[in-house]
Amino acid sequence: MGRVNGCPRNSTDVVTASSRLGCGTDDYGNSQYMCLPNVQKTSLVEFCYGDVMGMQEKGNCLEVSELEGDLFLQRCTNFENGCPDEHFKSTDFYKYPACQMVDLVHNCYRLEPTCPGNKMNAEIEVHGSNNHLIDITIFWIYLGIVLLVIFIIIFGLSYWRIKNVRTYNRR
Repeated sequence: MGRVNGCPRNSTDVVTASSRLGCGTDDYGNSQYMCLPNVQKTSLVEFCYGDVMGMQEKGNCLEVSELEGDLFLQRCTNFENGCPDEHFKSTDFYKYPACQMVDLVHNCYRLEPTCPGNKMNAEIEVHGSNNHLIDITIFWIYLGIVLLVIFIIIFGLSYWRIKNVRTYNRR
């Protein structure tokens, strides 16, 4: 087992890490690569699991005992978000990044309400960057600019028409 700074976030990265560690497959052809927090939540650990990869109950994160290599379930239903909301394969651990976000100083999951860790960064990591918010902001800016241009055109045409009517009436 090796301690790491971060776990894979997609299946391609899982395959790369599995190959790097030389992990095999279980009796059902599932990769035995895992990257989980240890039960003490003092580090993330990557390893090749030596047993059959099974299904895990929703509402739980997986943790590993570094001494024995056993997997443990840790309830996560109190997370602000990111807790598995359906049963999942052990091999799909990477689909639940909230379960890998541990505060190594306070030894807790960063999305636990009682964890004093940085929740703002945890939110960004779970949901990705705030590109959606940026897209909405850009939309409103463009809409404002378009409405301003339309207003200026209407105002300009009205002014031109009034000026021409006054000029016509003077003749």
